[in-house]
Amino acid sequence: MDYNSTGGMRSPFSPRVRQSLSGRRALGLSTAKKNQSKYDRTSQQQMGDVIYQTTHSTIETYGMPLPVMVTEALTFGSGDVSVGMSPSGWCWVVAGRRVLAWPQELTGSSGPVAARELILPQTDLAHKADLVFIFYENDVQTVPSCVGVSPEGIVRYWSSVGQEGAYSEVSCELAGQECDRLVSRVDDTGTTLGSLLLATTTCTLVKISTNREGRTTVSCTTLRPPSGWLGGIGRRVSLLFFGSMPAHADTKLVGVVILPNLPPTTDEEESDSDELICLVAGGPLLQMWCGSDVHEHHLRRPLLDAAARAHLAPHGEPSTMEVTALDVQAAGDHTLLLLATISAVTPARPADTRYALAQIRVENPESPQVVSICAVGAGRQEEGSPRCLPLGLRALLYTSTALAIVPADTSVANEKPEHVDVSAEGDRVLGAGRGGNGALLVTRKHGLLRLTMALSTHHETHQSFTSSPMGSPSPSDIFDGNLTLYEIDPHEIGITTSDACGKLKAAFLFHLRRDANAGKILAELFPSRGATPSDVDAPLDRTVIAVASEMLDDVPAGDPRWRILTGSSRVSLGSSGALQASGQLRDKHRALTLYIDFLHAAGLWHRLGYVSKESGCGCVRSVRVLCTLAERLAAARALQRLHSAGATLVDAAMQQVSSDCDAEEEPEVCAALSAGALTAADVVLRRVTRVMRAVNVLARLPAPAVDANAAAAHAHHALRAITTILNEMHKVRSQWTSWCEGETDCEPCADLSLLVRYHTTAVTESAHNCQDASSRAQVLEASAVLADLLLMDAQTLPEHTYHRLRKDLIRPYIAEGEVDRAAALAEKFKAWELLVEMCIRKPDSERLYNYVDKYEHEGIAETAFAYLASGSGPDRAQLLRGLGERRPGRLARWLAAAPQRRELLAVHQLARAPLSDAAITLLQMAKDERDSVNRMVTMASLAKLCLVASDESKGQLRDKFQQSETVLSLGAQHRALPRDIRLHYGLGEHDMKISDPEELVQMYIDAESTSLTEYDYKKALDLTDFVEDPELREELRLKVWCASIIREDWSHVSVEDPQHAVQETLFYRLIDLLNIMGADVESLLPPLEMILEQKEVSRLTEDPRLHYLLKYTYACLTHHDTDQSMDQ
Repeated sequence: MDYNSTGGMRSPFSPRVRQSLSGRRALGLSTAKKNQSKYDRTSQQQMGDVIYQTTHSTIETYGMPLPVMVTEALTFGSGDVSVGMSPSGWCWVVAGRRVLAWPQELTGSSGPVAARELILPQTDLAHKADLVFIFYENDVQTVPSCVGVSPEGIVRYWSSVGQEGAYSEVSCELAGQECDRLVSRVDDTGTTLGSLLLATTTCTLVKISTNREGRTTVSCTTLRPPSGWLGGIGRRVSLLFFGSMPAHADTKLVGVVILPNLPPTTDEEESDSDELICLVAGGPLLQMWCGSDVHEHHLRRPLLDAAARAHLAPHGEPSTMEVTALDVQAAGDHTLLLLATISAVTPARPADTRYALAQIRVENPESPQVVSICAVGAGRQEEGSPRCLPLGLRALLYTSTALAIVPADTSVANEKPEHVDVSAEGDRVLGAGRGGNGALLVTRKHGLLRLTMALSTHHETHQSFTSSPMGSPSPSDIFDGNLTLYEIDPHEIGITTSDACGKLKAAFLFHLRRDANAGKILAELFPSRGATPSDVDAPLDRTVIAVASEMLDDVPAGDPRWRILTGSSRVSLGSSGALQASGQLRDKHRALTLYIDFLHAAGLWHRLGYVSKESGCGCVRSVRVLCTLAERLAAARALQRLHSAGATLVDAAMQQVSSDCDAEEEPEVCAALSAGALTAADVVLRRVTRVMRAVNVLARLPAPAVDANAAAAHAHHALRAITTILNEMHKVRSQWTSWCEGETDCEPCADLSLLVRYHTTAVTESAHNCQDASSRAQVLEASAVLADLLLMDAQTLPEHTYHRLRKDLIRPYIAEGEVDRAAALAEKFKAWELLVEMCIRKPDSERLYNYVDKYEHEGIAETAFAYLASGSGPDRAQLLRGLGERRPGRLARWLAAAPQRRELLAVHQLARAPLSDAAITLLQMAKDERDSVNRMVTMASLAKLCLVASDESKGQLRDKFQQSETVLSLGAQHRALPRDIRLHYGLGEHDMKISDPEELVQMYIDAESTSLTEYDYKKALDLTDFVEDPELREELRLKVWCASIIREDWSHVSVEDPQHAVQETLFYRLIDLLNIMGADVESLLPPLEMILEQKEVSRLTEDPRLHYLLKYTYACLTHHDTDQSMDQ
């Protein structure tokens, strides 16, 4: 319903057609032809007498006949009579103090059902059914329990409705407040989960607990003190006001809903309750209890914003709008369905009041979201406030005199409401609830009734054989005389055609006539034991898609301008008798809908598999190809509406498409077009499967090159046309996606690369060059809508392709300074890197922190960490001092995940306790350092300093102290390399690369410099202590000793005084140095035999003199050891 026009608006309960109520009878179509349609009644077998019937719904009698006592109360009762229903399968009537309870159905006997009578507490006010609740307390209870509450707060509890005199009673201390309703949460079997909840008219909640073990008892606990809506909140309250609270805000209770609580995430505290209590007041105010936590939210601004986005709000300033909640119901585990009125109050004219249904997601009690809002109708003062009952994508609105089935979801927002006036013969609705696979009603005249939806409407999310994402046409639509497929004789098709497409068309036509020949043809054409759904290009898939494509491309039979010699084998199922393009496309939509329903009814739908893509790259599900065809049909209808509205660019695009008709159109069509018999629009709109040609041409039409403002206007009109078409395609896709079990493997609706380029041109050229601020804003707004649609379309692409396209669509706005538009797109499509980049470049740290808090669980924090860590010094400072202060643990985990981030991790840890964490990180950095000795020593020194300053005991850190000392010693060894070795190996004088200990030892071994002393070789032996492999360590020590022998010039050593001569050798001085410094010479010095076996030394020992001197050296060492032993 269009809310932009207030003229002629009706209430949702204003009937368009008054249904006849004379007796209980089934309503059908009057003509014989209409009675052939399967749409005149549902395919389900009627279990009761039909009382009321509309196009998509049936209201029939349900359950057992009413007990006599109940019938008498409904017929002859004086005063207020109200009715309640429980998910446990029981109903009750409250008349005065009497409660008459009876089961909806009997499972154990076939006798008449009897009512159980209970007496409510004494009261000066009127009892009502909302303050009575019948329930099962456990799954073994055979007779339910009952709790009844008087308006003053006297609670009476019966452990069994069959024992009227056995009850317990307690008084709730409500300080004069009036009780309004009693609610509870039950499971699928009707068993109560948790306690009952009593709500007063002033929004005080009282928990009622019952005990039927032993002596029956009942107790009451007030959840908040009776101080009104804003008093007694509890341990922690999160107040989130979306707008200022009006001084006249209505705090009267509207409803209470109990939902299952979400399990806590890893970062959240575990809640002390498994229930989420949602309380709504008329303001509208929403209060949510989650254990001891209470969250309050004002819904006026979110509802007005949602209504404005959906173009549903009345005309007027937001400050003059009044929003009043009327009813609230659960529409899923975490969704509320809110019925409200939106009124524009102005002194100049009477109040303009609209009904609306809003869906509110409450998964996060701290931040509920209004996810959708649907128009219902205009309010009328003479009618009482309606109540609502969810019915899937629709809702039942009811008052005592009227019923209305209205859309409750944006996917069906265009459907017309259906109305039933129950007051035509004095009937009256007494109550409504859910049960019996539908909605249950109790009326004064007919008793218990069940409302069921037609399969094509009620079971849209279930793949029943008559369901269709395109919506089933109504009987009046089908038989209006334009669909020519009803005039085709299927017997003639069987005679004139022999191909698979012709036979499938014949089966389809037989099916429409309810002829058994349809099944015979299909059994012969597509045996069930043949192809499987995993097959590609199976005959069934190719044939089904070919017939659907031909249907959409059929020429209109009623238009004499179309004369195509298609041959006798062509059967035009999509042909229309309409003369206007809008009617022709509408008839193709109806034919395609009937065809989809036929595929379901014949059992072909679930056998569909895959077909090759048009591009030849890969395959796609056949169901998705049919979805694509439906999308193109929606695009054609949108294109036709734009053309009819006088869109000059659309006409120019059609002209350009039709100018190249020789390639794709029949010769007769090209001739008629050239002769002027057919227009470009006729040709383009007839070929539905190729309608996207016009969209592509729209994006290629050249803009005026001289006038920048004219170019901007051209871009604005083209963008509006493209987005209008894509919007209609997306609506169809969303219906098919939800209908096909949420599959998301669909191809993009349009040529994304072409439209992305056009979008970039529109933003960076058309809008950029435009001097008029208004025109520029229009181009940018239309471009943003296109970007939104393209990004939604691209979500099924490979991840890297989608990310690249997302950047290409959002970055132009950043370049143009349109940060808010860019941020809105980036936030919606989770382009966290762009959001972070915008916040840091601006700079806007507070906005960045808000994004990190808002999308805490979606990875934006890690994206911000990465961006700041890759930046310069100020960015890294913001990372550690800004985000690091707000998310220290998360930053530490992210920094520790990659070795290249350890420097930042160490700085981050230095600012926080314990310092041992920083020491470990610094020590690891020192061990991993390969490029600089100075850096390694610095890291090790800092690590040791942190260990010294740590509060932990030195015993716990002993191993880390040893590791730091080892690294420092290795650094000292690098710095102690002789100058000759550093020059030989090109090592820096002040700093050098890190070498392994064995490499350093090998440098000493290979050194040919004669300037090396015993101190240098002592360093080499010390370095062998760093070698972990024992065998390699001993081998290197042996080579060091051999090197000290080889470097000596033994030719000058005299054997005349061997003792004095040997003491002057490098070999002996090294041994003596080790001995003086307290080293274990015996373990360090290898046996003489091992030295003599080395090739380098063996060549020297060929000289007997040298051999003698070496043995003498060892003898001196032995003699020295013996003398030391004797001295000891």
